[in-house]
Amino acid sequence: MTTVLRASPRRFVSTPPVERLARRALRYLQSGFSVHLRGPAGTGKTTLALHLADLLARPMMLIYGDDESRSSDLIGAQSGYTRKKVVDNFIHSVVKVEDELKHNWVDSRLTMACREGFTLVYDEFNRSRPEVNNVLLSALEEKLLVLPPTSNQTEYVRVNSNFRAILTSNSEEYCGVHGTQDALMDRLVTIIMPEPDELTQQEILIQKTSLDRASASLIVQLVSTFRTQSGLVKSSGLRSSVVIAKVCQEHNILVSPDDTDFREICSDVLLSRSGLPFHKATELLWQLISALKTNESAEQANENAKSNIPSVAIEALTDKTEIDFEEITESKQIESFRQESNVERSIELTLNEQLSELLKEIPTTQDESQEGDFQNSEEQRIYQYLTHTDGAGLSDLESEFSMSRTQVLDTIRSMTRSGQVTHRDRKFFAVVRSEVKA
Repeated sequence: MTTVLRASPRRFVSTPPVERLARRALRYLQSGFSVHLRGPAGTGKTTLALHLADLLARPMMLIYGDDESRSSDLIGAQSGYTRKKVVDNFIHSVVKVEDELKHNWVDSRLTMACREGFTLVYDEFNRSRPEVNNVLLSALEEKLLVLPPTSNQTEYVRVNSNFRAILTSNSEEYCGVHGTQDALMDRLVTIIMPEPDELTQQEILIQKTSLDRASASLIVQLVSTFRTQSGLVKSSGLRSSVVIAKVCQEHNILVSPDDTDFREICSDVLLSRSGLPFHKATELLWQLISALKTNESAEQANENAKSNIPSVAIEALTDKTEIDFEEITESKQIESFRQESNVERSIELTLNEQLSELLKEIPTTQDESQEGDFQNSEEQRIYQYLTHTDGAGLSDLESEFSMSRTQVLDTIRSMTRSGQVTHRDRKFFAVVRSEVKA
């Protein structure tokens, strides 16, 4: 029995490059030509073929190429017998017996698709031997399918006008594939399937695994770089990316170079697909993960700097008159203060540089620093908090008192000038009153 399928690829991911490729192939199919999708493994040839069959809105027959396949697997074969026995005893003294034995013919997928006008998807057809695919020649060109003369039926099947064939194949240098006869290739429109671009791969990961975009981008970047530097050009890294993303998403594993489970998954998936010796592939993978850690730290520092642009810029503009340039002797410090009014420079400042710029505006001599009364309740609360802790950074104060970065900076500035707070090792400390008097 031959089963008819309704093409419906699950969650087909459509991006502009994929849409352009699908439109190209659909033009030829709608004009009556058959299409051949060719490219490296893992580029989405079968998925696109099923999507095109779905767009044609016709039932589908699916065939997979195999080195053990025969022509009968495409067109059909004899299957069993039908026996007919007739006993005629109309005249009681005469007995007539007729015994007839016939082969049963069963249509295979290609024959049924040609007769009924279905869409044939022949996946990796060049894994079948070339002589097996000879039956396609007349079906694609003369629109006639030739059956064996022993099929007990008409030897020719007129191909339905709605019949279309979509074939896929890997390159001939792949293991297990055969060369294709020129006569068959001349009857097909061959479209080369390149590896999807990084944006398309990210979108596929997001839609198929529900992963966030930043994590999908990191996985695609890591897999792509590893495969390029390890010399893997015969196949795509899309399947590897999907495996890593799916496992991380379903098991709540953080997609980060610092996460041990993530590094182990990348090792399991990528090292086995590398053409390099194991120790060299391992060394290359760890180098790439370390590079990702460095890039991630730099991006985080830039994000922190960008989030503090308003407060730094405002302080630089409002407190500019308070700076005494005569007390600054180093040329780098003078240049730094002169550029404080430029907002573009503030983008490049990291958190530590911002703190340094803030402290430079605060008098540092013992005569100018003196203890004063608290100006508001926030100063008193922060002072009491610092006296009971071993120092605190700006982020600690923000989370502890639910204050914005601007509020914390203003309060710390006021308390530092009055001698209630000091700064060292990237933290702020409360100055005990006895220390100030001394």
